[in-house]
This record gives sequence, C-alpha cells and structure tokens, in this order.
Amino acid sequence: MDEVARQRLDRFGHLVAGDPILVPLDRAALAMAAVLRGPTDVEGALAALDTLATGVPERTFEGLRGHLFDDVGLRGDQAAYDDPANSFLDVVLLRRLGLPILLASVMIEVGRRANIGVVGIGMPMHFLVGDPRDPNVLVDPFTGKALDRRGARARFDALAGGRLAWDDHHLDPVPARAIIVRMLANLSASYGRRHDVGRQAMVATMRWRVPELAAEVAFAPKVLAPFN
Repeated sequence: MDEVARQRLDRFGHLVAGDPILVPLDRAALAMAAVLRGPTDVEGALAALDTLATGVPERTFEGLRGHLFDDVGLRGDQAAYDDPANSFLDVVLLRRLGLPILLASVMIEVGRRANIGVVGIGMPMHFLVGDPRDPNVLVDPFTGKALDRRGARARFDALAGGRLAWDDHHLDPVPARAIIVRMLANLSASYGRRHDVGRQAMVATMRWRVPELAAEVAFAPKVLAPFN
C-alpha cells in the first residue's frame, strides 16, 4: 500500500472513530469511496448535497421525500443492482441511481442540511428511512414511495420468503456508523461475486478501522494471503 492510499485509509478510520451517532455519514461514505477508487471529488459531492437541500420546497419529511424522489428523480438501480458504483455516494449523486442504503444516506444528509429529521432504518435485506417524530412514517428509498410499518413488514416478508422471522426491532433506527458498516458489507459481497480480491482486501482493511469490527484483524493473514 503506497503512502497516498494509506492516508486515505487513515482518513476513513478517523471519520468512523468515536461516538457511532456522531460519525459524519456524508464524509465517511466519501472517504470509503476514495479508498476503493482513488481520487474522489469530496467537495463537489458535499456541494451537491447542499444544493439538493436548498431546493427542498417544503421543509417537512414528506416534502423532502417528494423533492428527492419525485422531482430530482433519485431511484434504485434495477438494471445493475450489484454494480459497486451504486455504493459510492459521489457516483450516486451524479447518476441519481444507487442501492437503497446510499439513496437513504442522501435523504438523511439532505434532510440534515434542511433541518428535517430523517433516520436510517436498518431492516434486514432492505434499508429504509423514517421520520423520527412518527415511527409509522417510512420511505422505501429504492422506489421513493412512502410506507407505513405494515407496508415495511410486507416488503420484508416478500424478501425473506420465510427464511427469517419478523421482529419489530427490524424497524429500529440505526446510527451513522452502522450505516457505513452495512455499506462495507455490501461492497465486500459485490467484489466477492466479481472475484476482485484486491478490493475485497481494501474493504476488509476499512472494516478493521471500525471499533466494533476491530477484532476481525485476527483474520488479516487469510484476507491478505493473495498479496503475499
């Protein structure tokens, strides 16, 4: 690993350290992209989030949903769902396409800038966002449509196919660092399906910088074996 790559990795580690709630989701996601892709226009992506926030016509949860998904046109990438590009915040902002968790992160970060509360909902298999003032008000970021808790459970049941039991805690809000961890898990799986061991190893090194996952460093020799 060269010095520039090490500095990018250190930057990511610095951003995900500390209180899991206070992790800056936007900057941490962009730092993750920089580790895996090299030069990343961090300031341009942050400015794009600022611009989206200034365009919200009605400073409510529903107003934010309508602006991002109905007006701006954010949507899930149905044609190439597994493309790693769908996990990079700067690319998602440019293409208006992404995985549910990245589209959720856009809504969270635009909401924060517009003083509209938005929380990430870590439902297994399909990430959602919610209104912190009303636990029955949710959004499916892949479709951009509003949901209630009953609709969220129906979505879960359809995806789980009986393989996983429902638990009301599936709709609990999760902190920013948990969102980053889930992004890393998605990327690790995507690179694994592509047999991209180099980027899988880089994802693993980022996971080791997350306090809750630091114990995984014990598996470093196995992960890095292809480079020995």
